Amino acid sequence: MGRGQQEEQPFLDAPLIDSENNDDVGDPSYYHGNNATTVVGVRQPTRCRDSWAAMLFYGQLAGVAAVAGILGAPAIVGREGVDDDGSSSSSSSGAGLLYGFVSFVLSGLSLLIMSAFPKFLIQLSLLSSLAWSLAVAVSSFLLLPSPANVVGGAVGISLFLLSTCYALVVWRRIPYASSNLETGLSAIRANAGSVLVACAMIAISIGYTILWMAAFVGVYDREEGSCAAYGRSAEGEGSDGTTGGEVVVCEDGLAWGYLFLLLLAYFWTEQVFQNTIHVVIAGVVSTWWFAPGEASSFCYVAIRDSFVRATTTSFGSICFGSLLVAIIETLRAIVESARSDPDNDGCAAFLLCIVDCLLSCLEGTLEYFNKFAYIYVGMYGYGYLEAGKNVMTLFRQRGWTIIIADNLVSNVLSLFVVVIGVVTGCVGLLMNDINPSWFEGFEGTAMGVAFGFSFLVGIVISAILLSVVDSSINTVLVCFAEAPGEFEENHPELSSNMRDAWRKVYPIECGF
Repeated sequence: MGRGQQEEQPFLDAPLIDSENNDDVGDPSYYHGNNATTVVGVRQPTRCRDSWAAMLFYGQLAGVAAVAGILGAPAIVGREGVDDDGSSSSSSSGAGLLYGFVSFVLSGLSLLIMSAFPKFLIQLSLLSSLAWSLAVAVSSFLLLPSPANVVGGAVGISLFLLSTCYALVVWRRIPYASSNLETGLSAIRANAGSVLVACAMIAISIGYTILWMAAFVGVYDREEGSCAAYGRSAEGEGSDGTTGGEVVVCEDGLAWGYLFLLLLAYFWTEQVFQNTIHVVIAGVVSTWWFAPGEASSFCYVAIRDSFVRATTTSFGSICFGSLLVAIIETLRAIVESARSDPDNDGCAAFLLCIVDCLLSCLEGTLEYFNKFAYIYVGMYGYGYLEAGKNVMTLFRQRGWTIIIADNLVSNVLSLFVVVIGVVTGCVGLLMNDINPSWFEGFEGTAMGVAFGFSFLVGIVISAILLSVVDSSINTVLVCFAEAPGEFEENHPELSSNMRDAWRKVYPIECGF
């Protein structure tokens, strides 16, 4: 049976092996292409993986919704609005929609520009880091008062020297990165409907953020009211004038327990939305790689099937990995909040700084693991841990652990995100001049609010949309490690370009 004839995942002609129960449903000694020394992924039986994580996720969603309805709605209704007729709310919504549309259009244009000039843009991204660090040094010397100008200038010069060394080291790798970018963009262009998945996730994310903010306001007001009614001073005098009993000191803000749970719920849900996009793109791109006939139009069957798998059988695996990252993000947010406390002494501040640094390293490592683990989740339907172990084993067997860490394309995507954010911010300033009523409630700071709000909208939307490109490129790396032969057969021109570029940069490591 050919690749295009499989019912579940048409791009996989691999045997069925249940990785969790070690039940072989076919010949386990299967290898893609001509590389008979590399064990690759196999299609998993259709069933829910890591379902406990999905159930826990749905439980926290229900909890947030209940808190928002029971506590949040009355709290919001009880607060005074800017205008009784709701004009401020409608103006803010209109501004947000306009800036979102501008960011969406600019993101689409950026995909076309990246397709036309991949090599030049990678070079430009490296040079822009040099220009930025040099600008920091010059502006520090000219604008800051002494002795801050010396410190700022020294930092800028140090950044400039480090950026220069980095650019000199990686400059020869630009052909490799541009070939990856070109292939990833080709897969997205052939399945442009996958961008709609990202748009849908953006809409759902905005809706959840509104729901979460209602829950946050409700819990905050409830705690504030409880503190006012039952709190006691440090000397033990209660709000009713009595003394004695348990001493409760009321402070501004939420209790740490409530804050942790609220932040965990938000970070977890946002991670799930982002990783769902990643898994869907992995399924679509891998289908395009192995069976291009089933992934070659705007909204073809590959997009639908990948989305269904990501939101059903593989959703538990998405929730599992997202929870791990969300826990670290929550701890970092609390540590950073504690670091901002002016009452911290030098020892406490130093310890919090170390904890924050350790959490940052752990978060980066886990996100790097998730980036490739979710590709195997989208391609084959593995559970989370099994997917991560298998894909890292693949890269280790191929000797590509250094190659996959060398991703210059992320610099290009970051550059476009910042540029789109700035351009959207300028549109915000223009609209503030045309229609001042949109930000009339911010007298004296209207321009800053207009730019900041539109800049933030542009950054968020463009980052999510351009993450589709990043997911596509990472899937290309995995598929190229597994099945270069299938790529040569289905996309000969792109395959030839990638092989030539990889041989120039990694003549030994690439293995062909």
